[in-house]
Amino acid sequence: MDRNKRVIKLKILGRPSYNKWTLHQWVLEIKDILENEYNIHLEIEVVDTIDEEPILMIEDDIVLEGLPGEEGYLIEIIKHNLDKLLVKEKNKDEE
Repeated sequence: MDRNKRVIKLKILGRPSYNKWTLHQWVLEIKDILENEYNIHLEIEVVDTIDEEPILMIEDDIVLEGLPGEEGYLIEIIKHNLDKLLVKEKNKDEE
């Protein structure tokens, strides 16, 4: 891992289920694309909880509850939230 890359924690929570497994697989499939596009390193953690539907968190924010209808929606949700997070951090650094 490049030490200059920002590390962003992505967490998938929920009870063991097909939907949680699918969400995890989709995230793994797009991980490299997102890391290259944003020049970041994604740390992915999967946690078993009692939540019925899977929950996706970026850093400390819940960005998704449930499984989107297709992988493309997941990409858009993650990219939108990465944009918000990185712009917020950039603005904070410029202050």
